[in-house]
Amino acid sequence: MRAFIVCTILVFCCLAIGCKGYAYRVPTENMLPTIKVGETCIVDQYGKIEIQRFDIVMFNAPEWAKKISNEKGDIKFIKRIIGLPNEKIEIKENRIYIDDVLLEEPFEKITGEKDKLKTFPAIVVPENEYFLLGDNRPKSMDSRYWKPATIKKEEVLGKVVEILPIDVKK
Repeated sequence: MRAFIVCTILVFCCLAIGCKGYAYRVPTENMLPTIKVGETCIVDQYGKIEIQRFDIVMFNAPEWAKKISNEKGDIKFIKRIIGLPNEKIEIKENRIYIDDVLLEEPFEKITGEKDKLKTFPAIVVPENEYFLLGDNRPKSMDSRYWKPATIKKEEVLGKVVEILPIDVKK
């Protein structure tokens, strides 16, 4: 009973302060090993929060991306911010260079020979736009495939703030 009361109070507090966010169950392998298929991400909507490199963000799939993947309807993507505005991004054999300096990625990722785009030509990320990649590079439809290769800041719906593991019933 105590848990119910606490949860009820939290819900009302969130409503009272205008808490906005999403709970999104991930249906694909594109963010493995960070986010497993079926796990739920809690996404906090951005207001005035500054987007930083390595943030995992949610955004509406652009129409051109839905066409490539044969998706229809309200599709959300979750990817990791890699390139920030005005940076030169280049990928050489799965190594990312930002302004000609090798980027140290402080998270687990999957790369390999099956990755069709291990190399990506240098581009400069436009002002107020971002270059995004999935952590499972061979299975991720990300900035390397898109035309244009970036998304606009206003297209970002929010930041993943928590990953809830898959419920395992015994």
